[in-house]
Amino acid sequence: MPRGGEKLIAFVKQNAQCPVIVSGRGNNFIYVDTEADLDLALDVIINGKDKISACNAVDKILINSNLDNKEVFIKKLIVKLLESKIEIFGDATLASYNNVKAYESDAIWYKEFLDYKIVIGSVDSTQEAIEKINKYSGGHSASIITKNDETATVFMENVDSAAVYQNASTRFTDGGQFGLGGELAISTDKLHHRGPMGLHHLVTNKWYIKGNGQIR
Repeated sequence: MPRGGEKLIAFVKQNAQCPVIVSGRGNNFIYVDTEADLDLALDVIINGKDKISACNAVDKILINSNLDNKEVFIKKLIVKLLESKIEIFGDATLASYNNVKAYESDAIWYKEFLDYKIVIGSVDSTQEAIEKINKYSGGHSASIITKNDETATVFMENVDSAAVYQNASTRFTDGGQFGLGGELAISTDKLHHRGPMGLHHLVTNKWYIKGNGQIR
């Protein structure tokens, strides 16, 4: 289980003689739905950036273009991010706002920053948000901000991330927070274990079977 940068992980995957559990990148998303509590959304986004070096930090924000009071919300969000000294990049729609920089390439959506940087973008539907997250994210964590439980269910069932949230910060994706003990890695591969890894994921099980003459 390599703990380190991408070069170390790539080397171990290429040369290991045994199964490798990969501690993958973060690049986590928060999607602000049309039925979001906007004050809650601001709190969750800012909390998601309170520790930039963590793999559960948020790097990308998607905002539904049909959100009521969208202009007011985006301006408040920009002010809050700037107060935290976070550099803001935006897509073609959101780069028109003051203090939001246009990015040069869509490749930025793939990047895990581990830095005081964030990207905000506009989507027209929950489905578009799901597709964008599944295309660009690291498969670590994604959160939807919405009061609509049905919308949240669709989002959470279709986003291909190790941890999915409704109205909560991605910063909770942590072995200690999940009650798994001291965290050893975050696997973003399909195998073996997805999500925070604690001690009990690294030990084998012993099965005890008691019978009274059962046969197959």
